[in-house]
Amino acid sequence: MRRALALLTLLVLALSFLGSCSGGGGGSSGSTLKKEDLIIMLGNSITARGDWSGLMPNNTVLNMGVGGDRTSGMLSRLASALARNPKVLCVMGGINDLIAHASVNSVYNNLEQIVLRAKAAGVYVIIQGTLMTGAAYPNSGTLNPAIRDQLNPMLSALASRESNVRYLDVNRVLGNGSETKDEYLTADRLHINDAAYALWASELQKVLP
Repeated sequence: MRRALALLTLLVLALSFLGSCSGGGGGSSGSTLKKEDLIIMLGNSITARGDWSGLMPNNTVLNMGVGGDRTSGMLSRLASALARNPKVLCVMGGINDLIAHASVNSVYNNLEQIVLRAKAAGVYVIIQGTLMTGAAYPNSGTLNPAIRDQLNPMLSALASRESNVRYLDVNRVLGNGSETKDEYLTADRLHINDAAYALWASELQKVLP
């Protein structure tokens, strides 16, 4: 009897170990992605500064963030991204547009086109809410309400009505409801630090297909 119990215990431990080592690259998210399935991160400098391959070592990630890019530039680069046949496209943008006094609607329209064109190409899209600035960033009192109360709700609604599109609210883990927390920001109060990228990557892995 003791021997049978010991064998059963060993079997359970072995199955637990195999379960932790098997499956796709999504880690604890239960993702069905394979290691070779390409994930593209499309965005501006906030995306570009992330070490996505290091943050998501079980996935194949291509960083297509470009410093200073606006959503119109991201839209113009979309064809190049789709030509790489990604399984997943993760998009974040809009802050540079808003800093340059572009309208919320123009930002949304560009991001919507990115989402719909990628979806039409058979790509799973994760549209990530535009990240708010820190409270001390110039004009944050105008930028952050536009992001929080207008742009991001529009992006969330877009994801809700489209299949194979998921919305990720990064501000939920990095912000306090009004701005990005100082503890996650660099000195310029616009870009984020390593701790913030680690949290972002952890949230992203939860919504991988």
